[in-house]
Amino acid sequence: MITPTDFWNTVIAFPVVPFRGNTPDYSGFRKNVDYLLANNWLDQNRPRVLGFGGGSLIHHLQPEEQLRLVEEMCAAGGDQAAVMAGIIPTPTGQANQILASQAKLSHPPDAHLLIPVVGITNPQGIFETLFDFCEENGRSLGTRFFLYLRNRLQLEAMARLVRECEYVLGVKVGTELADVRTLVKLIGNYGIVMWGIGDCAVSGIKQGAIGHTAGSATLFVQASDKMNNAYRQGDWEKARSIEQELTAFEDLRFVKDRAYNYSTLVAAAKLGGFSDIDCGEGAPFNAMPPRHIIDQIRIQVEKLKLYH
Repeated sequence: MITPTDFWNTVIAFPVVPFRGNTPDYSGFRKNVDYLLANNWLDQNRPRVLGFGGGSLIHHLQPEEQLRLVEEMCAAGGDQAAVMAGIIPTPTGQANQILASQAKLSHPPDAHLLIPVVGITNPQGIFETLFDFCEENGRSLGTRFFLYLRNRLQLEAMARLVRECEYVLGVKVGTELADVRTLVKLIGNYGIVMWGIGDCAVSGIKQGAIGHTAGSATLFVQASDKMNNAYRQGDWEKARSIEQELTAFEDLRFVKDRAYNYSTLVAAAKLGGFSDIDCGEGAPFNAMPPRHIIDQIRIQVEKLKLYH
């Protein structure tokens, strides 16, 4: 089990899960995983860290589909890459079963990212339920967890979970920059605060975040990796320069409350004509962006092709 802080000070590259119709394309997903493994620009021979979940529509996958995708990722990575696998913690009984199934894989995930709970919650309920969930699976399966902050009302509850549950490694921030500073202060040396709002990560890192998740890495992995190299080395000018090249594309993914997070990647892959990846043909509840967004994606893909 990989837990040292410096190990997670990297790019968590999330390969796109391609869909055809309403079904995930497993061979296409393996193609995206293999691409990220074969194109590692991290310095000091650091291993690739792969992520599953996030923007790749985990809410639209059946448990058996999730298991097969995670198995593909872990098998491809083998002993050469680490995996952070997303899991929806509701309903908890089903989540327990999914974790148990993944723990039996020949190469189980190194950590799990708890996707935000959908539905009615309150902060104390989040703390109590997730504490029990993480303690139970941590003791029985050896599982380690990252939390995903998307609701600022849960910030203190999540910081407390990191402090009080030994199986929780840290928090991925998906809210605002100011929340990084608050979490770093509340968590202290008990765990990690990771930037989780795409490749526009430099300000978050300067506020104390450790590493960042990259949903666009399937398309522009060199940019994600080289920016991580730069900010790890304290070369803020270079890191910011790379980030600025990515900003317009990342803004398209996050416009209108992340409405085009997934479909922007699918459209960009088609427009780029990349033959070494496969982002599919769209997915449930994720139609292609409107024409004016497509036109902007086309412009950005041409600018960023050098990072593919």
